[in-house]
Amino acid sequence: MLKNYLKIAWRNLAKNKQQTIINLLGLTIGTVSCLTILLYVFAQTGYDEHHENAESIYRIQTNIEGTGSGTDGARVAGSSPPIAFAAKEDFPEIEEVTRVVLVDLFNVDIIRAAGEESGFYESKAYLADSTLFKVFNYKLLEGDPTALNEPSTLILSSTLAKKLFGGQKALDKTVEISGYDGDPLKLTVKGVFDETFGKSHLKPNYIISMNTPGLGEWVKGNDNYAQNNFAYTYLKLKPGTSTKDLVRKFPNFLQERGGSDLEDINMKKELLLQNVTDIHLHSQGITGQIDRVSDIQYLYLLLTLAFFIQLVACINFINLSTARANKRAKEIGVRKVVGADRKSLVSQFLGESLLLSFFSILVSIPITLVLLPFINELAQSNLTYIDLLRLEIVYSLLGMGFLTGLIAGIYPALVLSSIKPVSAIKSTISLQSGNSGLRKGLVVFQFVISITLISMVIIVIQQFNYTQQKNLGYEKNNLIGIQLNTRNARDKFEGLKSEFLKVPGVTEISGSRVSPSEDIINGASFYLPGRNPEDRTQAQVNLVGKNYINTMGIVLSKGRDFRESDSTQIIVNEATLKAFNIEPEDALTSRLLTGGENEFEIVGVMGDFHFSSLKEAIQPLVLFRDGDPHRLLLRFETSNYGELMANLEGIWKANVKDSPFVPAFIDKEVEKLYEEEKRVGQIAALFTILAIIISCLGLFGLVSYIAEQKKKEIGIRKVLGASINSVVQLLTKDFLKLVGIAFLIASPIAYYFMQRWLEDFTYKIEINVWVFVLAGSFALVITLLTVGFQSIKSAVANPVKSLRTE
Repeated sequence: MLKNYLKIAWRNLAKNKQQTIINLLGLTIGTVSCLTILLYVFAQTGYDEHHENAESIYRIQTNIEGTGSGTDGARVAGSSPPIAFAAKEDFPEIEEVTRVVLVDLFNVDIIRAAGEESGFYESKAYLADSTLFKVFNYKLLEGDPTALNEPSTLILSSTLAKKLFGGQKALDKTVEISGYDGDPLKLTVKGVFDETFGKSHLKPNYIISMNTPGLGEWVKGNDNYAQNNFAYTYLKLKPGTSTKDLVRKFPNFLQERGGSDLEDINMKKELLLQNVTDIHLHSQGITGQIDRVSDIQYLYLLLTLAFFIQLVACINFINLSTARANKRAKEIGVRKVVGADRKSLVSQFLGESLLLSFFSILVSIPITLVLLPFINELAQSNLTYIDLLRLEIVYSLLGMGFLTGLIAGIYPALVLSSIKPVSAIKSTISLQSGNSGLRKGLVVFQFVISITLISMVIIVIQQFNYTQQKNLGYEKNNLIGIQLNTRNARDKFEGLKSEFLKVPGVTEISGSRVSPSEDIINGASFYLPGRNPEDRTQAQVNLVGKNYINTMGIVLSKGRDFRESDSTQIIVNEATLKAFNIEPEDALTSRLLTGGENEFEIVGVMGDFHFSSLKEAIQPLVLFRDGDPHRLLLRFETSNYGELMANLEGIWKANVKDSPFVPAFIDKEVEKLYEEEKRVGQIAALFTILAIIISCLGLFGLVSYIAEQKKKEIGIRKVLGASINSVVQLLTKDFLKLVGIAFLIASPIAYYFMQRWLEDFTYKIEINVWVFVLAGSFALVITLLTVGFQSIKSAVANPVKSLRTE
């Protein structure tokens, strides 16, 4: 019986070639889109689930309030260094703790094999407690879990070990790491780990033992419970521990352990727990992440997009099947006369739908494999054909094939199987009037999806362009930041500056502790003279060199730039004045004090500028004069980038022997802050185009059938003198009305969802009416092109051919 059903289904599909091709194209495009999105979504899920007892591993999250910063506070991923082991002492529910410090926060170091002259900058360097492997699972290729117990030791990723030592064993070999000051730090390799083992938000290239002298000692010796929230603290809880009960104990813990530290800077602090498996996708609004994380909302957006793309393809199937119902009426009548019941007919028509659905899946798999390089480039992922074999993908494909076939075929099957055999055989049946309302509703639904997607994509692109084009308060274009991450490089700053200024096109040079787009981790508490020293305001601090204001292109609203002799002078931004309630006209006569009773004179006021992402509000910022820059900032005016960079690199190599030349164009670094928004926008734009193509296929098939049904009517009209224009209007006017209805429905839907999305940005665009008008106009043009082509073809046809059989 099943074999017979399949044979008949295949014959019917082969008989109606145009309808089959349109449905197959639509379903295949939809399936490829869904499969691509599913691959991307699954690539973003499952983070940190490979750790043993991952459900019991939590990271402490810090909510900071009451710092006097004039903001609503901050949610940060880190916490103060002493909290970890103090919590283990105080709470028996905690089985183990470990801390991870991102060394990149302080410096991106140069690493080399001992005895080698050449080295390279290697980011993602971690400093970790010896308990790291008691909390997290790492696959060690060399060494054992005690690798971080000893001082001056480290473990390497397999990739870094290969870069340093080629194919040789790395265990017990020595590497040198440049530090801020003094001689390079010599460390012994005690392990090599496989960084491809499991997906994790922790992605180190190498891990240094916390027992190492220098930075490790400083972290371990930090006993302030309020400040320096840069340590990522992880707890492994004992089985059966209630996280809610534990969190309730944290306020008393903080008060007993660090109450005086919090009072000293007037800070209110709250400690919360976040499961390690939630970090990658559920960290929206939590700043200071150890690495880039994603946002579950973007995955929901893409999954919704995949669903609607496949739904549009299903709507095409339903529309074309019901439109052609009359053609199959006699077939159904004969089947019923010879004994076929409704159940068998439903099975037959569903079989055709499922056959087409699963065939589209078979076709989509090789297409997706061919497109994988493009998908990886677009999504910044590393998907391989192995990912297609994952059980989640296989089950999803099978489920998608079944649901698509069911959704696409169930209504046509029920409609067709309900035909009465006598009426069908006598050719007195007409399903067109009954189904036209449904088809119109489905066409409207298709246009609602298309117009909504077009509107959303336009707004996403607008917001991304806004982040790139907005006046950030400084000039990001034609600005280069060069790392000075060794003592030797920093000592050569003045010499480099002098030589660089001789290069054609170089206009300004200054120094800074951090470059724009980098996180400012330095901060200090200030208060006004005559005020209570405990009533302090927290501000970000950057140490800058002479000519910083001009080099950055920052506009001073009051005062002046730093002078060579300045030592107790500061420049502040307007947010600082607001935080201290200083009137602009009083700014240059005002002073700020720190906890050490040092008094600083405000000599300049900058307009607020965006040092970090537009998602974050501008914080109070204080600039200090500094003669030991860690970044060289260079402004240039030339279109010959190749010659400029070659000249700069030549000067660098002639003067700095122990550091590679690593320049960074600031505008590109700022763009990286919005990588995910850009990526999601590109993906959404691509699949919106595909959804429109699928809709156009359905419209083309539908208008082709309507034109065929009206062939004789059109012939009669033309014989009686109807113009081509009037015939085209006859076939297109109903579709244009449907576009108008869809526009009225889609616009408020798109506005609501995009307004919600924009709430994540502190600085954002305003949604304008023209966006929806443009989206509706685009849908209208697409409709006119799709429907108009077939309408004109029918209108210019010779009426004699359509009437000769009458």
